[in-house]
Amino acid sequence: MAPLHIPAEMDNKDFLQKTAREHKLESKQLPNGVKELTMHIGDHTYPVYLGYNKLPELVGELKKLDLDKVFLGYDEMTAKHCGHRLEAELSKQGIAFERHVMGLTEAAKTVSTLDGVLETFLKMGGSRKTVMMPVGGGIVSNTYGLAAGLLFRGIRLVQVPTSFLNAHDAASSSQKQAVNHAGYKNIVGLYHCPTMVLVDTSFYASLGKSQMKAGLGELTKNAALFGGVHHELMKRTVAVKGYQLSGEDLVEATFTGIAAKDMLLKLDPREKHIALLFEYGHTIGHALELTEGTVTSHGEGVAIGMLGASFIANKMGIMSDADRAEHDQLIEWLDPEILLPERDITAEVLDKVLHDNKRGYIPEKEGHAPFILNKRIGEMHYPNIYYLEYVPVPLVQQAIEYVVERMRKRGYDADPAKDGTPKATTRRAAKPLKRHPSSFVYGDDLPEAKVAKTLEKAVTSEHTISMRAPDKF
Repeated sequence: MAPLHIPAEMDNKDFLQKTAREHKLESKQLPNGVKELTMHIGDHTYPVYLGYNKLPELVGELKKLDLDKVFLGYDEMTAKHCGHRLEAELSKQGIAFERHVMGLTEAAKTVSTLDGVLETFLKMGGSRKTVMMPVGGGIVSNTYGLAAGLLFRGIRLVQVPTSFLNAHDAASSSQKQAVNHAGYKNIVGLYHCPTMVLVDTSFYASLGKSQMKAGLGELTKNAALFGGVHHELMKRTVAVKGYQLSGEDLVEATFTGIAAKDMLLKLDPREKHIALLFEYGHTIGHALELTEGTVTSHGEGVAIGMLGASFIANKMGIMSDADRAEHDQLIEWLDPEILLPERDITAEVLDKVLHDNKRGYIPEKEGHAPFILNKRIGEMHYPNIYYLEYVPVPLVQQAIEYVVERMRKRGYDADPAKDGTPKATTRRAAKPLKRHPSSFVYGDDLPEAKVAKTLEKAVTSEHTISMRAPDKF
């Protein structure tokens, strides 16, 4: 692997704050009422067209491409809730299309499903001039995006995200396409940028509470990372209205989320140094998500993980009590939910933290785990160019215990009738996907025996930290 080149000006603790203050997403209002944004991933750019109830105008932008037909990729829900509107507009504007429908969950994001997509594409007469158009959330975007990267060694990809999270976090601002295989998550994939992205926030109307909070969770993280307009957005919207935002609010929120990605992916397109900051909150949050028997959305998991990160930063003297209170208020506005199994999951979550994909960027230090930490809203702790701090494993364990106790007190009350999220009494836990060892940075993840030894030594050492969960969330 070639050595990582990081521009010298980025190796500066003030660089992030200066960049966040000065960054402006390139955008313009088109005469048809649609916003046109220019997304940067390194030197590559592509347009994102954004509006509320603007499907005819968005399809009009698609029609400008030189294409023979569109290959629509849905999951079972987007085919039902979004397909009729979209296909009617394509027909009205004389754009030929074919369709394929995949399963709804991660269990469907497989090589077998990919094979079905490729076979259907070819049987239906797809060519180099055909545009692949995924319509849905991240699973749909990843699967059909990978197909676009493979067919004819790369055909044009037009993403149509219908979930709030996907609109600003993946489809609009990512070149990473992948499927799961052999029990490992996102192990078969490639980099393939969209030609354009079409976002109509009216599609969000079919989303339930947990799906809306999933998107808002990532924006909560951005508020902590960058402060400024990202923090102000949360004050005006989530702090006042909770997750129930208007269509116009969601246009602004999607715009702001894309702006955050544009700011850092322009500098770090492969997310190997400064863009690692988007992993804030993911270390404990993702470990909780991967623990068998838990139910939460990705964005809510990230927000919950932020509570663990602020606990750690406070105990290490990096974040003051006042700054921690302001930071944690962001999460309180979101009010994330997680269904936790009745058993003690501390050891399971801690083991997953010790296998986190941020290991390997900085040298291993026995008895420690790397974490991205916040000093205060809009200012990140800067120990090195990767923003990764060594945290003693006993402190990580205390943070996990704190977060789990806090979330147990908060409870889990998702309404399955409105949200589609089953209650604990009706849920059968699925076996979570694994991360392949070679996906951990440079493929040098700690061997199992060393992890076990490190864990045993760290958690039995004499290190105590006071911890008390709040009486209310």
